[in-house]
Amino acid sequence: MAEGPEEDDSLAPLAYTPASDSLSAIQPAEPSFPPTDSSEVDTAAADRSAVDSSAADSSAADSSGVEICPWTRIAVEINGSIYGSLAGLTVEPDILGAHVVRCMCWDLDPWRGVSAGDSLYLLVGETGRENRVVALRYVPVPGSPNHPFSVYSFRMTGDNFPSHYYSDGTEVMKLLSTMPVSTFEEMTGPYGEPRGDHTHSGVDFKAPLGTTVRTCRGGTVTRLNWNPEYNGNCVEIDIGAGYREIFLHLESVDGGITVGSVLARGDRVGTVGSTGVTSTAPHIHYQINDERGNPIDPYLFFGSRRRNLPQGDMAVFTAFRESCDCWLSPGTAAGAR
Repeated sequence: MAEGPEEDDSLAPLAYTPASDSLSAIQPAEPSFPPTDSSEVDTAAADRSAVDSSAADSSAADSSGVEICPWTRIAVEINGSIYGSLAGLTVEPDILGAHVVRCMCWDLDPWRGVSAGDSLYLLVGETGRENRVVALRYVPVPGSPNHPFSVYSFRMTGDNFPSHYYSDGTEVMKLLSTMPVSTFEEMTGPYGEPRGDHTHSGVDFKAPLGTTVRTCRGGTVTRLNWNPEYNGNCVEIDIGAGYREIFLHLESVDGGITVGSVLARGDRVGTVGSTGVTSTAPHIHYQINDERGNPIDPYLFFGSRRRNLPQGDMAVFTAFRESCDCWLSPGTAAGAR
């Protein structure tokens, strides 16, 4: 992966007046996670912040005393796809575009729901995970049904990895009401994401190699390791009423699991891997099929919840958010540092 977007001094900041985020505070119940194995905890990740929240305070100043932004700043007007609009601003626009889409897909359809003239303002740099979006502000063109929003990368106390949060500390990503993994870096493949001549039939959670994978519902194992060239090691479970729970790209399937095995909710299925030619990094592809064998959105099947940053994190998060907002403001969010 490239170190970051190339600077484009010719990109002028877009003229806009950002509207305040009209996000109501959400106080959901905590989602159900399977128990965490001690071997799964990434202690190195747990000891580091998502983004050094003091970066803006410790950033260098130039000879005139003006503070230098510690991240790459990009302002772009969308014309066509998000990926195409980023071309020329980074060595690998497809990669940065994917990172941007992951920040936006919870609020709108980033493939078909953006309009020509919508604006994106980005801070890009090291975040402690693959996604390099430190902060993002989306401003729709006047008359659009979409609403403006901003998101910021931050690691909640106790989490192994950072996530993105709205201005009020509500997590951008939704968690399934019951999760197949207890720790993961990011949801890297939403259900329905366009992929060439098809759409993604499940949800991808990027997690460390060897992370325990558990059944969210329990049931009878109906298939193991079918079409392994593409699916890798995989398990299908009949969870009742004709619905099937599917796990692809496993590093391994737990010993003793055979066709006909009956698993209870929360039982181990295997471990996160990157098996099969369609996998490019360790993750679990999690899928639900209906009684006709058609994939359906796991978020609709199980329901979902969002978390809020605890009160103890809010002071640090607010200071970090305010620093990001300064660099995302008109006149600073150009393509230069």
